[in-house]
Amino acid sequence: MAKATLRYTTRHLNELGLFIEVPGRADNDRTRQKAIEEIQRRMDDPDDNSLNPDSFADGLSIEDLIVVEPPVTDNTDEDEPEIIQAVKAIANLASLRVGLEEAHQQALELRPLIEALFSPAPLTPAQMQQATDKNFAKTLIKFAEARAARDKFLPLAETAWQVLEPALESIAANSEDGKSSLQKS
Repeated sequence: MAKATLRYTTRHLNELGLFIEVPGRADNDRTRQKAIEEIQRRMDDPDDNSLNPDSFADGLSIEDLIVVEPPVTDNTDEDEPEIIQAVKAIANLASLRVGLEEAHQQALELRPLIEALFSPAPLTPAQMQQATDKNFAKTLIKFAEARAARDKFLPLAETAWQVLEPALESIAANSEDGKSSLQKS
């Protein structure tokens, strides 16, 4: 069985086409940290010219990484039962939804500043500092990416739910039938 891996790329356009593959099943801080360590190793390796010490002159953090989904292959569709594919899709939707909710909460904290940007009133020094802070744009980008990923995946998840819902109902109905026949005895 193949070892589970995740692929990342970065938001830095000067490193377009850079892909880092690390072991792991889920996109989390630990796998992102592994990707950062691999990037650092490549930058320090004199034999690897895919990156150099100036590649990320402005710095690189785990928030700068973007998960690259593997291409969908037809083999998995043929090998796995439809119910398994449906469960995986629902699990993926759950992950996307949680990520969206977390990003949404962070973005909501910026709403007063965004509204102030559209106001004719002058910005306060604190608002000017917050508007030019790199986390301002990163937070909004993270929210937009999470929303786009969820929206893009939602039709597939809805199809998966059409497969999973009747299966869950049939099991529940069978369980209830079994209980009532046991209670009659």
